[in-house]
Amino acid sequence: MNKNVFIILFVLLLASCNKIEVIEENNQDNHIIELNRSDRDTMKKFMKFNQIEQTPVDSLIKKYPPLWDKTFILGKKDGFITEFRVGLFKQFTQKEIKSRDIKIREVTWASSDEENLTVWFEEKDHKWIPVEHFIWDKNAEF
Repeated sequence: MNKNVFIILFVLLLASCNKIEVIEENNQDNHIIELNRSDRDTMKKFMKFNQIEQTPVDSLIKKYPPLWDKTFILGKKDGFITEFRVGLFKQFTQKEIKSRDIKIREVTWASSDEENLTVWFEEKDHKWIPVEHFIWDKNAEF
């Protein structure tokens, strides 16, 4: 996955927050962004996109139960690229989508009280690799 995309989105997320504190969890390099120190316990239930790359998806799901978790073949039946999934065109060409069965896992978590985070994983060598993500307003209609 392109780390520059994560860096840009991280900077945008930081710019949108009023009070930001980065704390270290379990003395590791994994950081959780919290908007308000007094809400620390409440905020830990929210998924942050910077946790995605370092942790296997099944571990994330156990620690942070998603709003939904669905698997599909890209471009077929319930795997069509809709307005919601348009970011997948940055990762896969039309030719790739038509010529092979790309298995995608779409997982959505609450990332704040106002926003959700959807991450698309591609199955490679029996592992789920994050390929794209989208942070969106909970009131958005697609």
